[in-house]
Amino acid sequence: MNHTHYRLPALALPAIALPATALPATAMMLGWGLRGFIGGGPFGAMIPGAMVVLALGVLYPRRDWTLPAAFGAIGVGFGGEMTYGQTVGFIVKPETFWWGFLGLGLKGAIWAALAAPVILLGLRPAPRPVALAAGAMILATWTGWKLINEPKLIYFSNLLDRPRPEIWAGFLLAAAALAALGGATARRWAAVAFLGGFIGFGVGGAIQGLGRIYAPDWNLHWWKYMEFFFGYCFGFALAWLAARTDLPAAPEPTPAPRIALELSAAALTAAALFAIAWHVELRFAYLLGGSLLLVLLPRYPWLARHVACSVTFAAVALDLARYWSKEYQRGPAEPAYALAGLAALLFALAVRRANDDPARLLNLLMWSCVADAMVKFAIHPDGLRNLLDHVAAAFVLMAIAVSLLIAHRQPPPHPAP
Repeated sequence: MNHTHYRLPALALPAIALPATALPATAMMLGWGLRGFIGGGPFGAMIPGAMVVLALGVLYPRRDWTLPAAFGAIGVGFGGEMTYGQTVGFIVKPETFWWGFLGLGLKGAIWAALAAPVILLGLRPAPRPVALAAGAMILATWTGWKLINEPKLIYFSNLLDRPRPEIWAGFLLAAAALAALGGATARRWAAVAFLGGFIGFGVGGAIQGLGRIYAPDWNLHWWKYMEFFFGYCFGFALAWLAARTDLPAAPEPTPAPRIALELSAAALTAAALFAIAWHVELRFAYLLGGSLLLVLLPRYPWLARHVACSVTFAAVALDLARYWSKEYQRGPAEPAYALAGLAALLFALAVRRANDDPARLLNLLMWSCVADAMVKFAIHPDGLRNLLDHVAAAFVLMAIAVSLLIAHRQPPPHPAP
């Protein structure tokens, strides 16, 4: 078992020893807060998915962590298709608090239990097992959706007020299918992640619910605290699992094609995933597109760094352009989207220059998303004073903490084979 500790130097104090869970848990806590602010949905969830796996890559050096990071971004993105806004509506009312707690806990548990075996699959990305897993996920999701979610046999949204179509049962069966196909290690990852996700979203939801019930006048961002808590628990569970798993060495890296072909492939990948997720009339369209992409990645592993980072940031940039032109009505849409495309291109170039170093990629993705969040705070109709919001400060402080943890990391005493 690999147990990494950090030592952070203080000015006049003894060094502080931090466990190996500190970096992944903090990175995912920040990533989840960013997800709720600059995107939401499955594409927003790719932010914490990529960040937590890159953080694991900093802890446990392999020859390449970009492929697992791509699987992490897509796998965590899957859960972003679950609706839970109306479930939160239950937990913020005393008479329905416990039903909301159960619903949020279950959805968070499923979210994590589906993502964890997908991440594990990215550590052993043989083409045939990945294709089998992708097909099993699609079939299991469709089955659970049709048998339980669509007829609303067990329903955690509001039947009386614009009822939302749920998908959690489909994802539960998908997680079970991956756990069954992946053997004992996959079942352990799914089970521990299920527990971490239940605690994270259930208790995080309770923090929001109790805050809004008993302290409604405090004017605090209770929803954001729920997201931070969920991200921390989710990241902690994944870090705990990684520390107790013999992580296999990555295959020899595949040379990337010329820059024009690589960037064109990255752009086409982003466009295809966006098109499927946004335009295919299917309740789990992102899972369908993401599963197809998982099948592609073991054959073209040089594309993984762009799936993990460039596609994720492209969605972030598009979200900012949409808020600038549509939500906040700050200016015309065409220049905003053109700038978003240019930013995504420059970001993809930076990803290529990072040379698949997980520390560099994590810092690049994290600080780019934090910068995007600061711009979004600043262009809000309320003006620049939004930059003084304590959530904005929390984003910056957590990003600084992650960068410090990266800078002062120590390699594992016994690297995994």
